[in-house]
Amino acid sequence: MKLRVTGPGINQVITLKQDATVNDLIEHVGIDVKTLRFGYPPQRINVQEDDAALRETQLDELGINSGEKIVLETSQSKERSSMPPPQPKPKRVLKSTEMSIGGSREDVLSVHSVPDDNSCLFHAIAYNIFKQDNVRALREMVSKEISQNPIKFNDAILDKPNKEYAQWILRMESWGGAIEIGIISDALAVAIYVVDIDAVKIEKFNDEKFDNFILILFNGIHYDSLTMNGFKTVFDSKNQPESDNVLTAALQLASNLKQTGYSFNTHKAQIKCNICQMTFVGEREVARHAESTGHVDFGQNK
Repeated sequence: MKLRVTGPGINQVITLKQDATVNDLIEHVGIDVKTLRFGYPPQRINVQEDDAALRETQLDELGINSGEKIVLETSQSKERSSMPPPQPKPKRVLKSTEMSIGGSREDVLSVHSVPDDNSCLFHAIAYNIFKQDNVRALREMVSKEISQNPIKFNDAILDKPNKEYAQWILRMESWGGAIEIGIISDALAVAIYVVDIDAVKIEKFNDEKFDNFILILFNGIHYDSLTMNGFKTVFDSKNQPESDNVLTAALQLASNLKQTGYSFNTHKAQIKCNICQMTFVGEREVARHAESTGHVDFGQNK
């Protein structure tokens, strides 16, 4: 698990094993920890040296999961409490691709850009789940599911013969969409929330089946990942109010990005191929052009 840890002499993201204990955390940071603070509303746990049971308790049993922010306090921290309070940090200036979560100065939802190469959907999901590029594995997962379920994924649903589609989606230049999102969501047992910039809404895939969810951003022709504080990408819908705050921030970010021209209305806007200068209306026309030419650089025709 990954945790953001702050305290005397430490302010960093650390990586621990999934079943890490309180003692593992203390040994990793290398300071004399007396108190742990985490969660919202904040919870405080006193760590006594002679409390062996608590020190051997796994962090997830205390409600500390990957992506959590933990504030460590030492006995020296309390001694310094009589000192004059530090001056407040200047308010962080957010980029156009960032949005404060729940009004916090520290928690920020931001866009993590992925390659614009016709595999952007797979790149975005792979980053959020694996933090690495598993595009080929995701395409093979989709292809196998489609070929093994020809009735569910029939020619009418796929807009082409089942076997042909199963081979087509393996090609790196083939665009993915709702069919692929639904399949990957089921296979990885995680809900996928698509934040649509142009519509300023969130389309949820399998939210009724899974509590954990990831957020991907869609501007009409391109997908990107959304992350919290640059590293947290998987959220728990039961973790309130964090999940509600994250979704609110996602919609606010979508609205801001739409106003700055970040989105494409693929039903109305003309989309230009920046390589051959041809123009198209609609995602299907763009996808067919990309498939037939290999061109992947598109923009809005203003």
